[in-house]
Amino acid sequence: MTPSQTPLITETIQGEPNPQDKQIMVDGMLAHHARKGHPRKTDTFSILLKDNTGVLKGVVVASVLWNGLHIDTLWIDETVRNQKWGSTLMSLAEKEGCLRGATIAYTDTFTWQAPDFYEKMGYSLYGKIDNFPEGNSLSYYWKKIG
Repeated sequence: MTPSQTPLITETIQGEPNPQDKQIMVDGMLAHHARKGHPRKTDTFSILLKDNTGVLKGVVVASVLWNGLHIDTLWIDETVRNQKWGSTLMSLAEKEGCLRGATIAYTDTFTWQAPDFYEKMGYSLYGKIDNFPEGNSLSYYWKKIG
């Protein structure tokens, strides 16, 4: 049989593919990116905010891919919100992103999370999914950094 005649099947599973199948998928995606001139290497870092007893009070988790800094997660404990810690962590993440080669930063946020915060930080809205989840929106933001 030729490849076009090889019978294929589909399979729906719970969760992610098994480790072997996942590795085949990842290797295939990375090879495709490299063939297109964009070898993919993600550099993830976190900046933690802790109190004097070592308890986590905030964190920003970010990833640099090519020249983009993706803000994966920003969380500030309720007890220290509205004290500029979110802005501080974001500024530190943007500076670290620049040191790692980023020239833009981007993220997404839901209506009930932080759209106003990102706009105050200089981020511009570039996309929005309305009624997701129902009655709310998912917004996408970006800005130049460095």
